[in-house]
Amino acid sequence: MRTPRPLPEGAAERLAAMLKRAKDKAEYQRIQCVLLRAALGLPASQIATALGWQVGSGRQVHSDYLRQGEAVLPSKPLGGRHRQNLTMQQEKELLTPFLEQAAGGGVLVVAPVQVAYETALGRPVHHSVVYRALQRQGWRKIAPRPKHPKANEEAREVFKKLPELVQEQVAVQAASAGQGLPVRVRFEDEARFGRISDPRRCWAPAGVRPQVSTPVVREYEYAFAAVSRHDGALDTLVLPSVNAEAMSVFLAEVSQRHTNEFILMVLDGAGWHRAKRLQVPSNRRLIPWPPWSPPLNPVEHLWDEVREKWFANRVFASMSAVEEQLITALNALEQNLPRVASLTSFEWIKTIPLNAH
Repeated sequence: MRTPRPLPEGAAERLAAMLKRAKDKAEYQRIQCVLLRAALGLPASQIATALGWQVGSGRQVHSDYLRQGEAVLPSKPLGGRHRQNLTMQQEKELLTPFLEQAAGGGVLVVAPVQVAYETALGRPVHHSVVYRALQRQGWRKIAPRPKHPKANEEAREVFKKLPELVQEQVAVQAASAGQGLPVRVRFEDEARFGRISDPRRCWAPAGVRPQVSTPVVREYEYAFAAVSRHDGALDTLVLPSVNAEAMSVFLAEVSQRHTNEFILMVLDGAGWHRAKRLQVPSNRRLIPWPPWSPPLNPVEHLWDEVREKWFANRVFASMSAVEEQLITALNALEQNLPRVASLTSFEWIKTIPLNAH
C-alpha cells in the first residue's frame, strides 16, 4: 500500500477557509480532495469514492498540491490564446492599412485581409481565424451608411457648431423684457409607413427558411417626430399626408405641449418646411440642416427602430392596421425616454446644453 506524503502544517485550516471561498464546483472538489486527506487522513481510494472521481485523478491533485501549493487549487479561466499566430501588436499593424481604407469610406471585406494574414504567417488559415483577429482588435460588421454624392462634409462640420447658435438664441430670450423662455433644441423629421411589407433577417431553426408575404399596396400614413437630445423627450403625431398644412398641425401640437419653452426646431429642407403658407408658432424657430445630410439627423435612428421592432416581416390587411401599429410603436418610444436618448444622442449633439436657459 502506498504511503501518502505528509501535508504542510496548518494545511487543514487554510483549506477549510479556501473551501468557503470556492467559486465553482470544480474548484470546490479540488480543495475538498486535499482537505479530506489533511483533516481526516483518508487514502486516495476513499477520497475518489467520496468525490466520484478516478483514483488517479485524486492522486494527481495531491501531487500538484505538494509540488506547487495552494495556487493550483482555484479554478483557472478557460480558453485563451494558447497557440496564437500573431501577437496583438502584430495584428494591429497588419490591420492598419485596412483601417485607413475603412475610415476613408472604403468597403472592407475579409478576403484581402485573409490574404495579408496568410502572407504574414507564410501559410494558409481558415477565414474564422481572421474573423477572431478582427474581433480582438475591436472591429465589428455593420452596414455602410448611404451618402448622397452632393453631400458637403465641410457644411456638415460647420453645422455642428449649433451650440453657438443656441447661445445666441438664449441671449435673445434673456433680453426679452419679462418674456424670456428656456431654450430647447428639438430635431424633427417625417417618415412614411404603409402596407408594403419589409422582409428582414430573423431567427429560424436549422433547415427552415421563413417566408413573408410581400404585397405591393401603395397606401401610406406619415409619422412626424421631434426629439430632444440628451433626455430623449419625444413628440410624435400620425397624419394622412405630408405637406405644409400637416406640418403646421404638427408644429402647433408640439408648441401646445411645450408652451413654456422656446423651441429651436432643426429640420431638413423639404418643400413643406419652407412653404410660405407654413404656420410657425411664436415660440418656435426653424433651423435647416445642410443639404443632403440625413446622417446628421438623430430621428433617422428612431425610424430604423420602428421599422425593425414593429414593422419588419409583418403584413397589414388595411391602413387602419398600419395606423394602429404605428401609433403603438410611437407611444412606446414616447414612454421610453432612456431608449430614445440612447438612439439619438450623437456625440456632437451632447455638447448642446440640456436646458440652455
